[in-house]
Amino acid sequence: MADKVKNLPHTAPEAADQAREQATEYDSVFRDTPITLNDGTTVNVPPHPDLAMLSDEAMEAYEELQFEMESYVREDDIPEQRLKDDEGNETGIVIPGQRGALKRPYRRLDEDGVEQLIKPPHSVKVAQIALGEADYNRLVAGGKSAADVWRIWGSQSIELRKRQDNDSKSS
Repeated sequence: MADKVKNLPHTAPEAADQAREQATEYDSVFRDTPITLNDGTTVNVPPHPDLAMLSDEAMEAYEELQFEMESYVREDDIPEQRLKDDEGNETGIVIPGQRGALKRPYRRLDEDGVEQLIKPPHSVKVAQIALGEADYNRLVAGGKSAADVWRIWGSQSIELRKRQDNDSKSS
């Protein structure tokens, strides 16, 4: 009997594609969403890359983009704050410092220390990675943009939040 058990790989290059196909078959929130172009054809928009349902190559590119964001310019850090009572005595309550938020629109410093906008914009880069070069080019040629992709992802995010709110097992 043991020799009849099929050894399955832990990961397979087509695993993300298979997961998305199953999600589509069961009308899951994790399904690809078709977007109709001006010529009537469609491009399938995968779930947002944070859901890790892209190909290995696309996930690698997305993680590289996230890593690159560490070099983007930030607002000033917020220092630690020690609260004081009305007489000026420390209460023992300490509000930890926070790293400054990324400045918007995203930018980085050039070799001379001058801020330069990220081009193409970060949101466009994410859509390009998720769709792949060919489908992204078809999207743009078909009269759509990265904003249309982000609208789909926004709707999926709302749907996921509703699902979590209604799930007694979610915290």
